[in-house]
Amino acid sequence: MVLEEEIMIERELKERIDYLFNRDAEEELPEEEEDALEKDADILVTQYGWDNVYQAAVDYLHTKCLTPESAVNFATNYWIYQWIKLPIPDPHRFLGYFYYRINYDAQKYDVLDILDTLATTILPRMGYSEADLYLNPYYMPENDPKILKEVELFKEGKQS
Repeated sequence: MVLEEEIMIERELKERIDYLFNRDAEEELPEEEEDALEKDADILVTQYGWDNVYQAAVDYLHTKCLTPESAVNFATNYWIYQWIKLPIPDPHRFLGYFYYRINYDAQKYDVLDILDTLATTILPRMGYSEADLYLNPYYMPENDPKILKEVELFKEGKQS
């Protein structure tokens, strides 16, 4: 009975993550719809706990965001939901996936610079001062050795 309940909870969490991220982040929504999505994202974290939500979101990212466009769309939605304020246990790996998917072609796939913004927001919050633009104004995520290492691991199929 407990296992069935866990499977049901996991399925519901996955469905709600799908709902939040399977939308075009660039699409203009009425303000009340935008607010409702952001509220749904907050409720999800409260209901399931950040660790579970983060893992489900990363699972979605790695299984459903297989094109540069879908990865950047995920990053934009992640920003919209303000999950950048929450702890990320593996920030370089998390960010490395995006650069792996876009093959460092930010000019083509990331015209809003969302990936740079994510990196320079998430990494300093997680204690990596080298990404703090106040301390290091020339920091570029695509040159960060820790992100580069993660990209290479994804390319080699050693990450999923």
